[in-house]
Amino acid sequence: MQGARARRVLALALGLALVLGAAGVVAPAGARPSPGPAVHVQSASWLAPDGGSITVQVLASCPERWSVVEAVVAVSQPQASGEASFPLTCIGSLRMFTIAVPSAGGTFVLGEALVTASVTIQRGRIQSTQESLLVQVQPAVFVDLGDTARIENGGAAIRLDVVVACPVGATGVESLVGVTQGQAVSGTGAYVPVCDGTPHTFSVLVEATRGAYAAGDARALTFAIVEHGGFGFAGVDDGPVLIVN
Repeated sequence: MQGARARRVLALALGLALVLGAAGVVAPAGARPSPGPAVHVQSASWLAPDGGSITVQVLASCPERWSVVEAVVAVSQPQASGEASFPLTCIGSLRMFTIAVPSAGGTFVLGEALVTASVTIQRGRIQSTQESLLVQVQPAVFVDLGDTARIENGGAAIRLDVVVACPVGATGVESLVGVTQGQAVSGTGAYVPVCDGTPHTFSVLVEATRGAYAAGDARALTFAIVEHGGFGFAGVDDGPVLIVN
C-alpha cells in the first residue's frame, strides 16, 4: 500500500472518535472569546499501536492581536512521557487541536495518563494558563486493505490481504471484510486482529454471498475491531481493489 494511503487509513482509524473534534474546528458562534489565553484538555486520547505516541485533544484560544510564545501539551505515565507543541494562533475564539505526543523515552501503554496543556502569549506583557487532566487512554487501530485480490474456486471467493496493528492490552474480536463488484456481486470474510503492537497481515477468504467474482475492479470495506476495558474500538479502511485471476 502506498504511504499516503496508509496515513489516510490511520487517520480514519482515529477518525471514528475524532470526527466531532478535528484540528482547527472553530467553536460554535455562541462561544464567548476569553479575555486572556484559555486551554482545556479533553478526555479523549488514543494510544498508537507501537506505544510510541499518544494522541490527545485540547480546546485553546487567545485574544486577537496577541502573539503566541508557547502552546504545548505534555503526556505523562510512570514509565514514559513526552510533549509536543500545537499551532495555536490568536483569533479570539476557541478551536480544537488534535496532537500526537511522541514518547521521549519508554513506551506509552493503555490506561491512565496525565495530560497537561499550557499556553503563553505576549502583547507587551506576558500571560499564561494551563490545565491538567487524568485521562483514560484508548487503543488506536491501524488497518490497511491490499490493492489486489485473487480469484479462488472459480469466482465463488477471492483472497484479499488485510494489515492490522493494535496496541498491547487490547483484544481483537471477529472483524469482517466486505467486497462488492458492481451491483450484482458481493461477499464477506472474517479475521481476528492480533494486538501486540506490530502489524499483522491476514490473508482473508472473502466468499461470495451473491453472484460470482470476476477479474476487474471491485470495492472493499473493513472494520478491524478490538476491545479494551469493556468497550469496542475500530479501525476502518475502504477503497478500490483489483481482482485478478
